[in-house]
Amino acid sequence: MNRYLLLRWMVALSLLMGCDNQPPPHEDRGDHSGQEPSGMVRVSEIGLERSGIRTEPVRRERLVGGVDVPAEVKLNPDRTAHVTPMVSGQIAAVHVSLGDSVKADQALTTMRSVALGEARSSMANARAAVEVARANFVRQEELKREGIGSERAYLEAQGTLRSAESDLAAANERLRVYGGRKGAGSTTVIRSPLDGIVIERHATTGEVVSDGSSLFMVSDLSRVWVVGRVYEQDVAAARIGAPAVVSLQAYPGKTWQGEVSYVSHTLDPHTRTLDIRVELDNPDGTLRPGLFGRISLSPEGDGVEPVLVIPQSAVQRVEGQTLVFVATGEPGVFRPTFVTLGALALGKVEVRDGVAEGDQVVVSGAFTLKSELLRGRLSEGDHAH
Repeated sequence: MNRYLLLRWMVALSLLMGCDNQPPPHEDRGDHSGQEPSGMVRVSEIGLERSGIRTEPVRRERLVGGVDVPAEVKLNPDRTAHVTPMVSGQIAAVHVSLGDSVKADQALTTMRSVALGEARSSMANARAAVEVARANFVRQEELKREGIGSERAYLEAQGTLRSAESDLAAANERLRVYGGRKGAGSTTVIRSPLDGIVIERHATTGEVVSDGSSLFMVSDLSRVWVVGRVYEQDVAAARIGAPAVVSLQAYPGKTWQGEVSYVSHTLDPHTRTLDIRVELDNPDGTLRPGLFGRISLSPEGDGVEPVLVIPQSAVQRVEGQTLVFVATGEPGVFRPTFVTLGALALGKVEVRDGVAEGDQVVVSGAFTLKSELLRGRLSEGDHAH
Protein backbone atom coordinates (compact mmCIF):
# COMPACT_ATOMS: atom_id res chain seq x y z
CA MET A 1 0.00 0.00 0.00
CA ASN A 2 1.28 3.49 -0.77
CA ARG A 3 2.92 4.86 2.38
CA TYR A 4 1.14 8.24 2.10
CA LEU A 5 -2.30 6.66 1.77
CA LEU A 6 -1.50 4.37 4.69
CA LEU A 7 -0.62 7.37 6.86
CA ARG A 8 -3.84 9.19 5.89
CA TRP A 9 -5.84 6.06 6.75
CA MET A 10 -4.17 5.89 10.18
CA VAL A 11 -4.83 9.60 10.84
CA ALA A 12 -8.51 9.15 10.05
CA LEU A 13 -8.69 6.07 12.23
CA SER A 14 -6.99 7.79 15.17
CA LEU A 15 -9.30 10.84 14.91
CA LEU A 16 -12.41 8.68 14.83
CA MET A 17 -11.41 6.27 17.60
CA GLY A 18 -8.94 8.28 19.68
CA CYS A 19 -5.73 6.99 21.27
CA ASP A 20 -5.74 4.44 24.10
CA ASN A 21 -4.93 7.05 26.71
CA GLN A 22 -7.68 9.44 25.58
CA PRO A 23 -11.47 9.34 26.14
CA PRO A 24 -13.31 7.42 23.38
CA PRO A 25 -15.21 9.54 20.83
CA HIS A 26 -18.62 9.06 22.47
CA GLU A 27 -17.68 9.22 26.13
CA ASP A 28 -19.84 11.56 28.23
CA ARG A 29 -17.73 14.55 29.27
CA GLY A 30 -20.06 16.38 31.62
CA ASP A 31 -20.42 20.05 30.69
CA HIS A 32 -18.93 19.40 27.22
CA SER A 33 -21.06 16.70 25.69
CA GLY A 34 -19.07 16.70 22.42
CA GLN A 35 -16.00 14.53 22.10
CA GLU A 36 -12.32 15.44 21.76
CA PRO A 37 -10.01 14.15 19.08
CA SER A 38 -6.94 12.75 20.79
CA GLY A 39 -4.23 15.16 21.91
CA MET A 40 -3.86 18.86 22.53
CA VAL A 41 -2.46 21.44 20.15
CA ARG A 42 0.33 23.59 21.54
CA VAL A 43 1.48 26.80 19.92
CA SER A 44 4.40 28.94 21.02
CA GLU A 45 3.98 32.60 21.93
CA ILE A 46 5.66 33.61 18.68
CA GLY A 47 3.40 31.22 16.78
CA LEU A 48 0.32 32.78 18.37
CA GLU A 49 1.38 36.23 17.18
CA ARG A 50 2.29 35.12 13.68
CA SER A 51 -0.85 33.07 13.06
CA GLY A 52 -3.23 35.72 14.43
CA ILE A 53 -5.05 33.26 16.65
CA ARG A 54 -8.01 34.92 18.36
CA THR A 55 -10.77 33.50 20.56
CA GLU A 56 -14.34 34.48 21.36
CA PRO A 57 -16.75 33.07 23.94
CA VAL A 58 -19.60 30.80 22.94
CA ARG A 59 -22.72 32.95 23.25
CA ARG A 60 -26.41 32.31 23.54
CA GLU A 61 -28.26 34.36 20.92
CA ARG A 62 -31.47 34.37 18.95
CA LEU A 63 -30.30 33.05 15.61
CA VAL A 64 -32.33 34.20 12.64
CA GLY A 65 -31.62 32.57 9.34
CA GLY A 66 -32.98 30.56 6.51
CA VAL A 67 -33.62 33.09 3.74
CA ASP A 68 -31.22 35.86 2.76
CA VAL A 69 -32.54 38.60 0.48
CA PRO A 70 -30.92 41.74 -1.00
CA ALA A 71 -32.06 44.96 0.64
CA GLU A 72 -31.59 48.73 0.64
CA VAL A 73 -32.03 51.40 3.32
CA LYS A 74 -34.65 53.92 2.26
CA LEU A 75 -36.29 57.07 3.57
CA ASN A 76 -39.49 56.67 5.52
CA PRO A 77 -42.01 58.48 3.26
CA ASP A 78 -44.27 59.11 6.25
CA ARG A 79 -41.43 61.17 7.75
CA THR A 80 -40.25 62.88 4.55
CA ALA A 81 -41.44 66.10 2.90
CA HIS A 82 -40.73 67.69 -0.48
CA VAL A 83 -40.95 71.44 0.08
CA THR A 84 -42.37 73.23 -2.97
CA PRO A 85 -43.89 76.71 -3.52
CA MET A 86 -47.49 76.92 -4.68
CA VAL A 87 -46.78 80.11 -6.60
CA SER A 88 -44.01 81.22 -8.96
CA GLY A 89 -41.48 83.80 -7.83
CA GLN A 90 -37.86 84.68 -7.13
CA ILE A 91 -35.75 83.34 -4.24
CA ALA A 92 -34.80 86.33 -2.09
CA ALA A 93 -32.81 84.44 0.59
CA VAL A 94 -32.01 80.88 1.65
CA HIS A 95 -31.82 80.30 5.40
CA VAL A 96 -30.57 76.70 5.64
CA SER A 97 -27.81 74.57 4.17
CA LEU A 98 -27.65 70.96 3.06
CA GLY A 99 -27.44 68.67 6.08
CA ASP A 100 -28.87 71.17 8.58
CA SER A 101 -31.25 69.97 11.28
CA VAL A 102 -34.49 71.92 11.20
CA LYS A 103 -37.62 72.13 13.31
CA ALA A 104 -41.20 72.17 12.12
CA ASP A 105 -42.24 75.67 10.97
CA GLN A 106 -38.61 76.84 10.75
CA ALA A 107 -37.93 79.25 7.87
CA LEU A 108 -36.19 77.62 4.92
CA THR A 109 -36.27 80.37 2.32
CA THR A 110 -37.78 83.77 1.60
CA MET A 111 -39.39 84.34 -1.80
CA ARG A 112 -40.81 87.30 -3.71
CA SER A 113 -43.81 86.66 -5.94
CA VAL A 114 -45.84 88.97 -8.17
CA ALA A 115 -48.74 86.51 -8.09
CA LEU A 116 -48.64 86.48 -4.30
CA GLY A 117 -48.65 90.27 -4.21
CA GLU A 118 -51.68 90.28 -6.48
CA ALA A 119 -53.41 87.70 -4.29
CA ARG A 120 -52.82 89.83 -1.20
CA SER A 121 -54.12 92.89 -3.03
CA SER A 122 -57.23 90.98 -4.06
CA MET A 123 -57.66 89.92 -0.47
CA ALA A 124 -57.50 93.52 0.74
CA ASN A 125 -59.97 94.66 -1.93
CA ALA A 126 -62.36 91.81 -1.08
CA ARG A 127 -62.21 92.68 2.61
CA ALA A 128 -62.97 96.35 1.84
CA ALA A 129 -65.88 95.35 -0.43
CA VAL A 130 -67.33 93.24 2.40
CA GLU A 131 -67.12 96.16 4.81
CA VAL A 132 -68.93 98.47 2.34
CA ALA A 133 -71.58 95.85 1.53
CA ARG A 134 -72.14 95.10 5.23
CA ALA A 135 -72.56 98.78 6.07
CA ASN A 136 -75.08 99.21 3.22
CA PHE A 137 -76.97 96.10 4.32
CA VAL A 138 -77.20 97.32 7.92
CA ARG A 139 -78.50 100.69 6.69
CA GLN A 140 -81.12 99.07 4.45
CA GLU A 141 -82.14 96.80 7.32
CA GLU A 142 -82.73 99.82 9.60
CA LEU A 143 -84.69 101.67 6.90
CA LYS A 144 -86.88 98.65 6.36
CA ARG A 145 -87.49 98.30 10.10
CA GLU A 146 -88.58 101.98 10.24
CA GLY A 147 -90.84 101.49 7.21
CA ILE A 148 -88.85 103.87 5.05
CA GLY A 149 -86.76 101.52 2.90
CA SER A 150 -88.13 99.21 0.26
CA GLU A 151 -88.03 95.44 0.30
CA ARG A 152 -86.21 95.45 -3.02
CA ALA A 153 -83.36 97.67 -1.77
CA TYR A 154 -83.02 95.46 1.33
CA LEU A 155 -82.78 92.26 -0.74
CA GLU A 156 -80.28 93.85 -3.15
CA ALA A 157 -78.07 94.93 -0.20
CA GLN A 158 -78.29 91.42 1.26
CA GLY A 159 -77.28 89.84 -2.06
CA THR A 160 -74.38 92.25 -2.49
CA LEU A 161 -73.09 91.42 1.01
CA ARG A 162 -73.26 87.67 0.39
CA SER A 163 -71.44 88.06 -2.94
CA ALA A 164 -68.70 90.17 -1.29
CA GLU A 165 -68.30 87.63 1.51
CA SER A 166 -67.98 84.86 -1.08
CA ASP A 167 -65.28 86.81 -2.93
CA LEU A 168 -63.44 87.36 0.37
CA ALA A 169 -63.56 83.64 1.19
CA ALA A 170 -62.16 82.79 -2.27
CA ALA A 171 -59.38 85.37 -1.93
CA ASN A 172 -58.56 84.06 1.54
CA GLU A 173 -58.38 80.45 0.30
CA ARG A 174 -56.17 81.45 -2.64
CA LEU A 175 -53.79 83.20 -0.26
CA ARG A 176 -53.78 80.20 2.06
CA VAL A 177 -52.84 77.88 -0.81
CA TYR A 178 -50.08 80.27 -1.85
CA GLY A 179 -48.77 80.18 1.70
CA GLY A 180 -48.96 83.92 2.06
CA ARG A 181 -51.60 84.49 4.74
CA LYS A 182 -48.83 85.90 6.95
CA GLY A 183 -46.81 88.87 5.78
CA ALA A 184 -47.48 91.69 3.38
CA GLY A 185 -46.67 92.74 -0.15
CA SER A 186 -45.06 90.20 -2.47
CA THR A 187 -42.76 88.47 0.05
CA THR A 188 -43.41 85.10 1.65
CA VAL A 189 -41.43 82.73 3.90
CA ILE A 190 -41.45 79.03 3.06
CA ARG A 191 -41.15 76.87 6.20
CA SER A 192 -40.34 73.27 7.05
CA PRO A 193 -43.44 71.11 7.58
CA LEU A 194 -41.64 68.77 10.04
CA ASP A 195 -38.59 68.18 12.21
CA GLY A 196 -35.78 66.59 10.25
CA ILE A 197 -32.61 66.96 8.19
CA VAL A 198 -32.28 68.94 4.97
CA ILE A 199 -31.17 66.14 2.65
CA GLU A 200 -31.77 68.02 -0.61
CA ARG A 201 -31.52 71.73 -1.41
CA HIS A 202 -32.27 73.16 -4.83
CA ALA A 203 -33.03 76.77 -3.86
CA THR A 204 -30.45 79.42 -4.82
CA THR A 205 -30.66 83.11 -4.04
CA GLY A 206 -31.84 85.07 -7.08
CA GLU A 207 -33.24 82.02 -8.84
CA VAL A 208 -36.69 82.31 -10.44
CA VAL A 209 -38.81 79.26 -9.65
CA SER A 210 -42.20 78.10 -10.85
CA ASP A 211 -44.99 76.75 -8.73
CA GLY A 212 -44.40 73.10 -7.87
CA SER A 213 -40.60 73.34 -8.13
CA SER A 214 -38.80 71.19 -5.55
CA LEU A 215 -36.79 73.54 -3.35
CA PHE A 216 -35.92 71.25 -0.43
CA MET A 217 -36.35 67.71 0.83
CA VAL A 218 -36.57 67.37 4.59
CA SER A 219 -36.64 63.96 6.26
CA ASP A 220 -36.76 62.67 9.80
CA LEU A 221 -34.04 59.99 9.75
CA SER A 222 -34.61 58.77 13.31
CA ARG A 223 -36.54 55.83 11.86
CA VAL A 224 -35.89 54.37 8.40
CA TRP A 225 -37.14 51.63 6.13
CA VAL A 226 -35.07 48.68 4.94
CA VAL A 227 -36.74 47.31 1.83
CA GLY A 228 -35.87 43.79 0.66
CA ARG A 229 -36.74 41.80 -2.44
CA VAL A 230 -37.71 38.18 -1.81
CA TYR A 231 -37.34 35.80 -4.73
CA GLU A 232 -40.33 33.75 -5.80
CA GLN A 233 -39.04 30.46 -4.38
CA ASP A 234 -38.61 32.03 -0.90
CA VAL A 235 -41.98 33.78 -0.67
CA ALA A 236 -43.14 31.40 2.09
CA ALA A 237 -40.67 33.03 4.50
CA ALA A 238 -42.08 36.52 3.85
CA ARG A 239 -44.70 37.13 6.51
CA ILE A 240 -45.61 40.11 8.66
CA GLY A 241 -44.03 39.82 12.10
CA ALA A 242 -41.27 37.44 10.98
CA PRO A 243 -37.99 37.98 12.90
CA ALA A 244 -35.41 39.66 10.67
CA VAL A 245 -31.75 40.59 10.89
CA VAL A 246 -30.39 43.42 8.74
CA SER A 247 -26.73 43.55 7.70
CA LEU A 248 -25.09 46.21 5.53
CA GLN A 249 -22.07 46.06 3.24
CA ALA A 250 -20.76 49.27 4.81
CA TYR A 251 -20.59 47.76 8.31
CA PRO A 252 -19.17 44.20 8.14
CA GLY A 253 -20.00 42.13 11.20
CA LYS A 254 -22.68 44.52 12.49
CA THR A 255 -26.37 43.61 12.47
CA TRP A 256 -29.71 45.17 13.40
CA GLN A 257 -32.62 43.17 14.80
CA GLY A 258 -36.18 43.84 13.66
CA GLU A 259 -39.25 42.25 12.19
CA VAL A 260 -41.09 42.39 8.89
CA SER A 261 -43.72 45.14 8.99
CA TYR A 262 -44.96 44.94 5.39
CA VAL A 263 -45.20 42.31 2.67
CA SER A 264 -46.32 43.27 -0.84
CA HIS A 265 -49.47 41.58 -2.12
CA THR A 266 -48.08 41.15 -5.62
CA LEU A 267 -44.82 40.05 -7.24
CA ASP A 268 -42.93 42.34 -9.57
CA PRO A 269 -43.70 40.81 -13.00
CA HIS A 270 -40.24 41.67 -14.35
CA THR A 271 -37.96 40.55 -11.48
CA ARG A 272 -40.32 37.94 -9.98
CA THR A 273 -39.59 39.31 -6.52
CA LEU A 274 -41.79 40.34 -3.61
CA ASP A 275 -41.09 43.55 -1.67
CA ILE A 276 -40.84 43.34 2.12
CA ARG A 277 -40.08 46.05 4.65
CA VAL A 278 -38.34 46.21 8.00
CA GLU A 279 -38.57 49.46 9.98
CA LEU A 280 -35.61 50.27 12.23
CA ASP A 281 -34.82 53.00 14.74
CA ASN A 282 -31.84 55.09 13.64
CA PRO A 283 -30.96 57.41 16.54
CA ASP A 284 -27.31 57.90 15.54
CA GLY A 285 -27.91 58.18 11.78
CA THR A 286 -25.83 55.07 10.98
CA LEU A 287 -28.52 53.66 8.69
CA ARG A 288 -28.07 56.01 5.77
CA PRO A 289 -30.62 55.82 2.95
CA GLY A 290 -29.06 54.29 -0.13
CA LEU A 291 -26.87 51.76 1.70
CA PHE A 292 -27.12 48.20 0.38
CA GLY A 293 -27.18 45.04 2.44
CA ARG A 294 -29.27 41.98 3.19
CA ILE A 295 -32.27 40.95 5.26
CA SER A 296 -32.08 37.49 6.83
CA LEU A 297 -35.44 35.87 7.56
CA SER A 298 -36.13 32.74 9.55
CA PRO A 299 -38.62 30.06 8.51
CA GLU A 300 -41.81 30.07 10.56
CA GLY A 301 -41.19 28.82 14.08
CA ASP A 302 -37.39 28.89 13.67
CA GLY A 303 -34.93 31.12 15.47
CA VAL A 304 -37.36 32.28 18.18
CA GLU A 305 -35.48 30.90 21.21
CA PRO A 306 -31.84 31.83 21.94
CA VAL A 307 -29.32 29.09 21.10
CA LEU A 308 -25.57 28.61 21.49
CA VAL A 309 -23.78 30.16 18.52
CA ILE A 310 -20.22 30.59 17.31
CA PRO A 311 -18.77 32.35 14.26
CA GLN A 312 -18.66 30.11 11.22
CA SER A 313 -14.92 30.82 10.95
CA ALA A 314 -14.37 28.74 14.11
CA VAL A 315 -15.54 25.51 12.48
CA GLN A 316 -13.04 23.17 10.81
CA ARG A 317 -13.64 19.87 9.03
CA VAL A 318 -11.39 16.84 9.49
CA GLU A 319 -12.15 13.62 7.65
CA GLY A 320 -15.83 14.48 7.28
CA GLN A 321 -16.33 15.61 10.90
CA THR A 322 -16.64 19.14 12.31
CA LEU A 323 -14.55 20.36 15.19
CA VAL A 324 -13.53 23.55 16.96
CA PHE A 325 -10.51 24.45 19.05
CA VAL A 326 -11.25 25.42 22.66
CA ALA A 327 -8.77 27.40 24.73
CA THR A 328 -7.75 25.41 27.83
CA GLY A 329 -6.70 28.32 30.02
CA GLU A 330 -3.05 27.44 29.59
CA PRO A 331 -1.41 29.91 27.19
CA GLY A 332 -0.95 28.46 23.72
CA VAL A 333 -2.75 25.18 24.48
CA PHE A 334 -5.98 24.34 22.67
CA ARG A 335 -8.27 21.33 22.86
CA PRO A 336 -9.78 20.10 19.56
CA THR A 337 -13.43 19.22 20.21
CA PHE A 338 -15.99 17.60 17.92
CA VAL A 339 -19.24 19.63 17.61
CA THR A 340 -22.71 19.09 16.21
CA LEU A 341 -23.96 22.09 14.24
CA GLY A 342 -27.43 23.42 13.51
CA ALA A 343 -28.82 26.48 11.71
CA LEU A 344 -26.57 28.96 9.92
CA ALA A 345 -27.22 32.68 9.49
CA LEU A 346 -25.13 35.76 8.77
CA GLY A 347 -21.80 34.12 9.46
CA LYS A 348 -22.89 32.48 12.72
CA VAL A 349 -23.78 28.85 13.31
CA GLU A 350 -25.77 27.10 16.03
CA VAL A 351 -23.83 24.56 18.12
CA ARG A 352 -26.13 21.83 19.39
CA ASP A 353 -23.49 19.69 21.04
CA GLY A 354 -19.81 19.88 21.99
CA VAL A 355 -19.24 23.18 23.78
CA ALA A 356 -20.85 25.16 26.59
CA GLU A 357 -21.77 28.82 26.92
CA GLY A 358 -18.70 30.86 27.81
CA ASP A 359 -16.14 28.46 26.31
CA GLN A 360 -13.43 30.36 24.46
CA VAL A 361 -13.24 28.99 20.92
CA VAL A 362 -10.71 29.96 18.27
CA VAL A 363 -12.42 32.14 15.65
CA SER A 364 -9.34 33.36 13.79
CA GLY A 365 -6.38 31.11 12.97
CA ALA A 366 -8.30 27.86 13.46
CA PHE A 367 -6.97 26.50 10.17
CA THR A 368 -3.42 26.86 11.50
CA LEU A 369 -4.35 24.77 14.54
CA LYS A 370 -5.99 22.18 12.29
CA SER A 371 -2.74 21.93 10.31
CA GLU A 372 -0.78 21.49 13.53
CA LEU A 373 -3.20 18.77 14.66
CA LEU A 374 -2.89 16.83 11.42
CA ARG A 375 0.88 17.21 11.36
CA GLY A 376 1.08 15.83 14.89
CA ARG A 377 -1.07 12.81 13.96
CA LEU A 378 1.08 12.15 10.89
CA SER A 379 4.23 12.31 13.01
CA GLU A 380 2.77 9.80 15.47
CA GLY A 381 1.86 7.45 12.63
CA ASP A 382 5.34 7.80 11.09
CA HIS A 383 7.00 7.10 14.43
CA ALA A 384 4.85 3.99 14.96
CA HIS A 385 6.20 2.45 11.78
